[in-house]
Amino acid sequence: MKPDDCAARLAGLLDAQAEICRKILEQSRRQREFVAEMREDELLSLLADKQKLIGDQQKLAGQARPCRDEWEASARLSSSPAARARVEAAWNGLRELLEAIVKIEDESQAVLQERKSRLSTDIGTVQRGKIVNKAYGGGFRPSPAARFSDRRG
Repeated sequence: MKPDDCAARLAGLLDAQAEICRKILEQSRRQREFVAEMREDELLSLLADKQKLIGDQQKLAGQARPCRDEWEASARLSSSPAARARVEAAWNGLRELLEAIVKIEDESQAVLQERKSRLSTDIGTVQRGKIVNKAYGGGFRPSPAARFSDRRG
């Protein structure tokens, strides 16, 4: 493949990946909202949709791999300056999108981790409360014969 043809193909594949990453980024932003608002049903649906997009992106990355290898091995050095600039712009755009996705994913994960920790603490408190109640309050049991009575008898 001619160097400029390789550059055009690689840039096109990178642009296609970037388009999918834009959709993933939007999904990640919505995911962050759903996590913050504890909207589990919508979150699960969104994660399923997002997983499909991730699969599509991985498929494109696989298709781009041979062209990327050729670009790195020889085509980059012998391509025109315009072709090199085009590939660099596509790489940079994709990299920026991926960095934004990772940042949002890290934020969402931190929120979920904090909630998990809080829930774990709450469960521990409840368990300790049960143990204390059993140890100190377990001796009192009203007899089956005891009945409530009012003034009328």
